[in-house]
Amino acid sequence: MAKPSMANFRHSVVFRMAAGYGLLLLFSVALISTVFYAATAGLLRRNIDEQLRSTSRHLVEVRDQSGTDALRHEIHSLLTDNQDSDTEIYVLLDAEGHKLIGNLTAWPASATASDELRPQEVERLGRHSSSRLLTHRFPDGMVLLVGRDMRDVRDLEHRTLVALTLGGALALLLAALGSALFHSQLQRSLRTIHATTTEIAAGKLDRRVPVGRSRDEFAMVAQDINAMLEEIERLMDTARSVSNAIAHDLRTPLGRVRAALEQALRSPQRQQRLPEGAQYAIDEIDDLITVLDKLLQIAEAESGVRRQSFEPLPVKPLLDDIVELYQPAAESLSIQLRCTVTGDPQVLADRHLLASVLANLLDNAFKYAGEGARVDVLAAQYGEQVLISVQDDGPGIPEPALSRATERFFRVDASRHQRGNGLGLSIVAAVVAMHRGRLTLQNTSPGLRVDISLPVATLSKP
Repeated sequence: MAKPSMANFRHSVVFRMAAGYGLLLLFSVALISTVFYAATAGLLRRNIDEQLRSTSRHLVEVRDQSGTDALRHEIHSLLTDNQDSDTEIYVLLDAEGHKLIGNLTAWPASATASDELRPQEVERLGRHSSSRLLTHRFPDGMVLLVGRDMRDVRDLEHRTLVALTLGGALALLLAALGSALFHSQLQRSLRTIHATTTEIAAGKLDRRVPVGRSRDEFAMVAQDINAMLEEIERLMDTARSVSNAIAHDLRTPLGRVRAALEQALRSPQRQQRLPEGAQYAIDEIDDLITVLDKLLQIAEAESGVRRQSFEPLPVKPLLDDIVELYQPAAESLSIQLRCTVTGDPQVLADRHLLASVLANLLDNAFKYAGEGARVDVLAAQYGEQVLISVQDDGPGIPEPALSRATERFFRVDASRHQRGNGLGLSIVAAVVAMHRGRLTLQNTSPGLRVDISLPVATLSKP
C-alpha cells in the first residue's frame, strides 16, 4: 500500500475523524473548566457578599438599639476576636468623616459616596489592599464601612486558573495521544481491508479479510466483505460453468448441422439429400433459438421488469387450465395427473409467468418420472403464504445434485446424453424470486416434490 502524502492525509476520513475526536475532547474539557471556574469563583464571591451584608445589618441593628458606644464596642470586639483578622475590615466614621474606630488607614472618597457594595483600593493597617466594601450611612451622618480583603480570594482564583490551565494542557496531550491511537486503529483496519481488496482486484479471488476475535463494526464489515467475496467467487464459478455449458450446447448442435449439410452437399443423391439436410438444420436451429429464448426469459425474470403486470390471481382456475392442457400428454404416457386445491387461494402474480413455471415443472415430472408414474399438483393457503406443490413418484434427484438443480445448464446427466438444456428449473427459480417467493426441492423417496411458496395477494400492489 503506497504511503499517502501529507495533503492526502489531511483530506482522509481517518484524519478528519481523529481530528474531530481530539477537538471534541478539547472543547469538552475547556467547557467543563470554564463552567467550573465561573461557578467556583462566583459562588465564593457571592458568599463573601452575603456575609458582608449580614454583618452590616447586625452592626446597624446594634447602633439602632443600643447607640454609638455599643456599636464601637461591637466593632472593637470583632477586630480583637482573632477571627478573620487578616481579611476583615471595619470602620466607623462620624458625621464629619473622622474615624472613630476601625482598621483602615486610608480609603478613597468614593468609598463613602454611596451605599453600594463595590471593589475598592484601600490601605489596611498601612498595607495596600484590594477589598470589597459595603457602606451604610446613618441618618445623623455617621458612616459604617464593612469589608473584606480579597487578596486570598484572588490567590485562590489564580491557583484554580493555573490548575485548570495545566489540566487543559494535559487534556491536549491526552487528546493528541487518543487521536493518534484512534487514527492508528482505524488505519490498521482499513489497511487490512485495502490490502485484501487490492489482491482481489489483482485476480486472487481466494483472499479474504482477516476477522480475528474482535466483534466491533470493522469485524462486521469484514464479515460482510468476505460474504460478498464468497458470493462473487461463486457467481464467477457459475459463470464459467455456464460459459462452458453454453459453448458445449451451441457447438454440438452447430457441429451436427454443419456435418449434415456437408454430407448432403457431398452425397451423390445431392438433390434428394439437401431438403432433408435443410430440414434437419432448421430443427436444430429452432432448438438453439429455444435455448436462447429461455436465457432471455431468465434474464427478464431476474431483472423484475414485468412486476408492473402483477395482479391478484386466483390459483385454482390457473391450475385447472394447466392440468387440462397436460391431461392428453399424461394419458398418452399412462401418467395419473391429479390436481387438488384447498380453499380459494390468491397470489399477486403475472399469469403467463406463473403458467410457464407450472409448465416447466410438469414437463420435468413427465420427463423424469416416466410412463405409468403419478403426478400430483397441490395448492393451499397457509397464513400469509400460498403453497403450490408438484410431486411425482419418479427417481428424484441425487442428494449431491439437489442444491445445484436450479443452476443454469446444470444437468444430473453430466454426459449430456439425455435430451434437454438444463434451463427449466433455472427459469422456475428466477420467476419465483421475481414474485418474492421461495422455491424448495425435496426428495420424497420415491419421487421429487417441488414447493413454491408465494405471498398472499393483498388489496394494493407492492
